Amino acid sequence: MKCFLTKLYILAFMGLVIFFSTLIWKLTFAHLIHEYHARKGDVSIQHTGEAEKKDQGKQTFDTMILESEDRVKHYLGYRVLEEQRIEGHFHHIGFDIGPDNRSYCRPCHGDMPHDKVKDIRAFLNMHAFFIACQTCHVKLGEDEKTNVYKWYDRKTGDIVASPVNGAPPGTYNAKIIPFIRENGQLVRIDSEDKIQFATDYKTNEKVLSEGQKSKAKKLIHKIISKTPVTCESCHTKNNPTLPLAELGYPQTRVDSITSTEVVGMIKNYTEFHMPKMLSPGEKPATPQLQPELLPIQH
Repeated sequence: MKCFLTKLYILAFMGLVIFFSTLIWKLTFAHLIHEYHARKGDVSIQHTGEAEKKDQGKQTFDTMILESEDRVKHYLGYRVLEEQRIEGHFHHIGFDIGPDNRSYCRPCHGDMPHDKVKDIRAFLNMHAFFIACQTCHVKLGEDEKTNVYKWYDRKTGDIVASPVNGAPPGTYNAKIIPFIRENGQLVRIDSEDKIQFATDYKTNEKVLSEGQKSKAKKLIHKIISKTPVTCESCHTKNNPTLPLAELGYPQTRVDSITSTEVVGMIKNYTEFHMPKMLSPGEKPATPQLQPELLPIQH
């Protein structure tokens, strides 16, 4: 009798083990197998759907992308990026500034020549889109100064009327160039002779010796000053270098340009301090106590 009860107890215990094992399996791992089979079925359905829509999808891609003939150009300051225009695409600019075809500095230095001073290079390159290089990098002698500045078209190089009125800043498609006096005549500083000389140098640069290159560069940069015009020269109310009103700027714009906030920003905001939490490995310096403040040890 005792042996029978022992066997019955073991069978009951094994039944409970099987019951709880099954329960634990369903609560923990059974759903993984179910999801596997469900996912496998979805993949089969997806492949079937893709096979049915293959031709239609290919036709849509070819029509929208490969066969698109509408092009858009992005001028990056040193090269033109041309790409297909896709309907609804976000990154398309609304106007094309284009290169400065008149400037004989651009073939070597590009339309965004400032790259040495990282703090203000974007500020300077922004100015390079509407101010000729000679306006800032040539300091005229008293016998050459005329205080005459005019706008020229970036594409044709021709002198044009002021494009400022009615146009948003930065979209002028024209640049300011100084005029000098030579032999009693008023001429633009970027003369045809200077342009031709720079063009000939660029054309023959590969066949020139180092000595010839050095001599040519010195002649091209002969009128260039080592220290360009400073920001304060224009962004000041006291006799700014550029005659802004004569260049077509309205009084409100003149007041904005000649305000001291821009120069103050460049002068004062040269150091930027990151929050301490972005440098978790750095510990604040422990202040050093002066000898007379050290605690007396007993």
